[in-house]
Amino acid sequence: MDVIEGLWRAAKDERLGHALLFGGPDGVGKFASALYLAAGLFCETGPGEPCGQCGACHRFQSGGVESNHPDLLVVDPLDTGAEVIKINRIVFREDSSSKDDVELRRTVEGFLDLHAIESEWRVVIIRECHRMNVNAQNALLKTLEEPAAGTLLILETAQIGGLLDTIMSRVTRVEFTPLSKGDATELIYELSQESDFEVGEKMAENLSRWAKGSPGIAMGLLREGRTGERDLLLSLLAGRRGAVDCSRAVWDLDGKFGGGTDRAQARMRTRNVVDYMLEFMGDLARCCAGADPREQIHAELLHALGGDDSPALLLALGPRVDVARRRLLECRTDIEANITPDAILDRAFLALAILVKRAPARNS
Repeated sequence: MDVIEGLWRAAKDERLGHALLFGGPDGVGKFASALYLAAGLFCETGPGEPCGQCGACHRFQSGGVESNHPDLLVVDPLDTGAEVIKINRIVFREDSSSKDDVELRRTVEGFLDLHAIESEWRVVIIRECHRMNVNAQNALLKTLEEPAAGTLLILETAQIGGLLDTIMSRVTRVEFTPLSKGDATELIYELSQESDFEVGEKMAENLSRWAKGSPGIAMGLLREGRTGERDLLLSLLAGRRGAVDCSRAVWDLDGKFGGGTDRAQARMRTRNVVDYMLEFMGDLARCCAGADPREQIHAELLHALGGDDSPALLLALGPRVDVARRRLLECRTDIEANITPDAILDRAFLALAILVKRAPARNS
């Protein structure tokens, strides 16, 4: 909040740069802060904290992430499920005689060529800007080099290394850092109460640990059904359910994904589960090397596997850990190939099951 207030003061004093790069870890509020900065610029009482009452604030708040404010353009690949931001989101590529006004306004260049309608500002926010391919980044350079008055571009990313040096040299970096454990837990709890995924304080604390203090990642875990996946892994590792039974149960879990087709969403679900298993395998490998299971991110899974004698049992798992991890890495590679997601998920749960003291029998 202090950072955003400083940027509003710079805007009042006409010192705000035309291009900002919001960098820092995933899920610490960079994108939300970019939206909040824009809201404060558009507010009729601003630049400053948005009043929430004026017409500009009402228009900004309606319409979801895209907002209905006419002077804001949000390029959000997460909202559309796009893995890459292509050049056609930056500049219009068709012959000038065939330019459609709606399509033109959806490009960064076309949007900024227009005059501001309600505000003194025209604001573009590009979420996860590292997803821009090289052509898109090069196309953006013209806007960065020749900004119109009242233009503000906010680039947001957790992967600064994915940006060209020419982009980096033309932006002002604004760094975001992770929240403390207590602050992250409190914010996750508050955000969940305002969403469709309400959780208790203990689960909020667990989510903060799983997400390494990132509220944004924690809310993503809730949306994608990670708590249900956790319960299935607990059942498998504790010997209460079989591998194939758990694999089948995954498809009954609630979860929202950005993929446009059922097949794409199934791949995303499978990718999430396998990545979760690999995270757990990282914790397990550290424990096999002598680390304390209680200090690991997925401590509850380690306890389910090892019981009250976790340290001694986990130390004895060394060879099986290597086999399970290798099989899971093969599953992760196969997700990107044309292999049925449910078959990959079966293999992943069977790989994890070799760690269990008495591997549970498969349900018929």
